[in-house]
Amino acid sequence: MKNIIFLFFLSSCSLFKTHYLAGDLRQAVKKVCLNTAGKGRLFIKERKYIFSYESALDEKHANWILALSFPMHKTETFKIDWSEEGRVRFESSIEEKILKENSEINPQSLEVFTHGVGKLLNEVIELKTQRQTQRTDFKWKVSRKNIVAVSRKMRMTAKFSNLVSNSHFGLISVSYHDLNDQTYKMDLVVKNCFK
Repeated sequence: MKNIIFLFFLSSCSLFKTHYLAGDLRQAVKKVCLNTAGKGRLFIKERKYIFSYESALDEKHANWILALSFPMHKTETFKIDWSEEGRVRFESSIEEKILKENSEINPQSLEVFTHGVGKLLNEVIELKTQRQTQRTDFKWKVSRKNIVAVSRKMRMTAKFSNLVSNSHFGLISVSYHDLNDQTYKMDLVVKNCFK
């Protein structure tokens, strides 16, 4: 009986194989999937929004779009466009929705959060496509299981974790704490990665 339990323990451990990252940031960031679909949560102060999402990276036209589908509401979008040389534009319809529903939220803090998410994703794209400039807004750190990016100017942190089958990260978390110590956080759970 002890042998059977021991064999079961060994075989079950092999089912849950842990995948690790190499220490190189450019190799590790290739595991951040930007053509995805999944579920997400957005925390704005004490309010929580649940949504489904799809995202698409179009390198040819130099843009990335995130479409957020909220139950019983229209789809909101978040877009990063770097098609003009030396300029990155961020567009978001989510700010308008949140401000309509929450009069006590500071519009500047919300704008800093959404633009911070845009800057973060732009740096991910730059690292993935090998077109990164010298100046960065985030300090990057790679460990064996995740990547953490901390803003150099804002109170923003991002974490890419839950490596799935050694191919892509299953969770992307971005959080921002404004000067009044109010928290803004977005979690994207990657259900599908379309390479």
